[in-house]
Amino acid sequence: MRPSRMLCLQRSYATGSRDPRKDRSHWSKGLFLQACWALIRNRHMNWIEIYNRLFEIINESGTNYYSGPRFISIAKEFNPYFPDYTLYIDERRRTRKSTSRKDFFRDILLDFPEDIRVRFVKRILQDAQENNTPKCTELSALLEGKAKGPAISIPQHVWNADRLNEYLEDIDTSITQGNHQRAISLSYTCLEGFFKAFIEHNIPDKRSLTELIAMSREIQGYLKGMVKTYPDEALKLLNHITHAVDKTRNSFSESHFGEEAEKWLSTFVRDCVNSTIRLLLGFM
Repeated sequence: MRPSRMLCLQRSYATGSRDPRKDRSHWSKGLFLQACWALIRNRHMNWIEIYNRLFEIINESGTNYYSGPRFISIAKEFNPYFPDYTLYIDERRRTRKSTSRKDFFRDILLDFPEDIRVRFVKRILQDAQENNTPKCTELSALLEGKAKGPAISIPQHVWNADRLNEYLEDIDTSITQGNHQRAISLSYTCLEGFFKAFIEHNIPDKRSLTELIAMSREIQGYLKGMVKTYPDEALKLLNHITHAVDKTRNSFSESHFGEEAEKWLSTFVRDCVNSTIRLLLGFM
């Protein structure tokens, strides 16, 4: 028997409650709480943003500039068997992959496990810190999880940035006050509004779409045509998140998870919406 389940049984017997193996409602609720907590605790780092910030630093002329051989020399510190620059570029040409620095630097970094990526970026920042203090400091804070989520800037002709930031502040206030149903409704409205803005800007002939799932599928199709190197699994996350937000909004009032679970769920939905919008901003 798994330790987590044994612990649950021991607590149940100790408090005199019914055996959770015979109480599906109790057991399902326990699994739900564990899942919510795990999702919030293990939120993934936004490597698109991290890499874009890093490339800004190492693409500037001067001592911070990284040529292909210099970047690969850092990769070799974490994988001594990484191919030399010439061999690596020849292989990319053979497989018809881009040989631009921005593309192959990203591929090298993201091929490493996440813990190595963090060390890789920190290693570069050690050398760059003296010459680009503000940007390096911001990126270091982001890696350490000490930076606030950046205020989202949306082109004024598409959607007012202040409007979105007000949504996020309002959602956070609702969560703090324990009004989790309102926080989830606002998250839904925020995502719905941005999807409409994205379609208006990029796929204007589909502006008649109003249903959240339908808009998500249209945006996924657009991205699939624009970014052919993205794996389908990554693009499908857009639909998965949209379904989760839609389902949560529609069924939240009918369920009673308890205060802690509701807080975790509303926080998770808020973060999903925020991360989705930040990702899509790169295509506007």
